[in-house]
Amino acid sequence: MEPSGNPEIRSVTPIVERVGGKAWLYWGVAALAYLVAVHQRSSFGVASLDAAHRYHVGPALLSLFAVVQIVAYSLAQIPVGVALDHFGPRRMITTGAFVMGVGQLLLAFTNVYPLALAGRIIVGLGDAMTFISVLRVTTSWFPPSRNAMMTQIIGLLGWIGQLLSAIPFAYVLRHQSWTFSFSLLTVTSIVVGTFSYLIVRDRNPELLLNSWPTRKALINRVKITWAHPATKIGFWSHWSSPFSANMFSLIWGVPFLVKAEGFSKSQATTSLTSIVFFGALAGIALGYLIGHFPKHLDRISYSVCTLIAAFWTLVLLWPGQAPYSLLIALMGIISIGGPASLTGFAHARKHIPLENMGTADGIINAAGFYSTLLAMLSVGIVLQIFGNYSLTSFRVAFLTLYPIWIIGFIKIRKYHNQLERHTS
Repeated sequence: MEPSGNPEIRSVTPIVERVGGKAWLYWGVAALAYLVAVHQRSSFGVASLDAAHRYHVGPALLSLFAVVQIVAYSLAQIPVGVALDHFGPRRMITTGAFVMGVGQLLLAFTNVYPLALAGRIIVGLGDAMTFISVLRVTTSWFPPSRNAMMTQIIGLLGWIGQLLSAIPFAYVLRHQSWTFSFSLLTVTSIVVGTFSYLIVRDRNPELLLNSWPTRKALINRVKITWAHPATKIGFWSHWSSPFSANMFSLIWGVPFLVKAEGFSKSQATTSLTSIVFFGALAGIALGYLIGHFPKHLDRISYSVCTLIAAFWTLVLLWPGQAPYSLLIALMGIISIGGPASLTGFAHARKHIPLENMGTADGIINAAGFYSTLLAMLSVGIVLQIFGNYSLTSFRVAFLTLYPIWIIGFIKIRKYHNQLERHTS
C-alpha cells in the first residue's frame, strides 16, 4: 500500500514468533545469493592488472572500473528499495543475480574498454538489488530479537565472498583465460539466481503492490520514508563507519602500502586479507552488541568511528614509515567499520514498518557508498595534485577522511535528538 501524505509512519509489521525449517531454507538461499553477489562485486579487484593489459589502459582509466560500479550501486539504492517494497525480495534477488550474470558475460567476451565499463555498471546494478533484499528476507522470517545477529552473519558471508575472489577466482584467472574465468562467474550468478527464484518465498505477499508506482506515489513514498528520523539517523550511521576500509581495500591500500610504507606487492595484498578476517570477527561481536543493547546504537557508532579515526591519526603522525604491526592493527581496526555500519539498518528495523522497509534500507545502504566514493575521489585528487605516491602525499590525502567523519558525527547527534522526541 502507498503511504498517505502523513509523514508519520506507523508500523504494521507482522511479528514473527516461531521460526520453522522453511524459514531457514529461504534465508540460507538468500544469504548464499549475497555471498555470490559480493564475489561478483569484488572479482575485478584481483583482475585489475590483467584488465590493464587486456584493455590497454593506465591507472586513471583502470580506476574507473571501481568508480562506475560504486556509482551505479549507490544511485540504484533508492529505486531498488522502492522496487523491493513493490515486488518483494524473491524477484529482486533473482533479477539481481541475472543482471550480474549479464554484466560478467559482457566482460568475459569484450576487448573494448567502454563495453567493459558498461559490464561493470551492469554488475553494480545487479549487486544493488541483493543486500537489502536479503535483509528483507531476514526481517520477514525471523523475530526482531534475532535480526541483528542474522544481519551480521549475512555480512560475514560477504567477507567470505571477498575471499572467494582473492583466492579461488584469482587462481582460476592465473591458470585459465580471461573469458573462461568471467564466464564461470556468469554461470555462478545464473545458477544462484535460479535457485533463489525456485526456493525463496515472500512471507507477506499481501503487502506487495506487484506494479511500479506512479511518479507522484514514488516521490511521496521516498519523502515520507526519509522524513522519519530513524531513516535519517540510519543513513548517517551507515555514512560514517565503513568508508575508510572500503577506500583502503578497493583502491588506495596497495599503493599506500607499497609506495609509501615499503611493502612488497605480495605483502600488501596478503596484508589486505586481514581486513576480511578482522571484519568477520568484529561482525560477530557487534551482532551481539546491537542485538542486546538496541538503545545504545548511537554509542556503538560513535565509539567505532572514534576508534578508527584515532588509529588513522596515530599512523599519519608516526615519524617516518609506520611499523608493520601498527599497519596491520590499522587494517584490523578499520575493518570494524563495515559491521558497525549495520547499526543504520537496526534503527530502521526498530521504527520503520515492513511495507516501507525496502525504501528505508535503500536510502540507508546508499550512504556508505556515497561516503566511500567521496573518500576515494578526495584522496585521489590530493595525490594527483602532489603528482606522486610519497608518504607525505598520502598523509595529506588521508586528511580528507576527517571531514567525512565530522559530518557524520554532527548528523547522528542531530537526528538522535529528533528520534528521541519522535518516540517519546
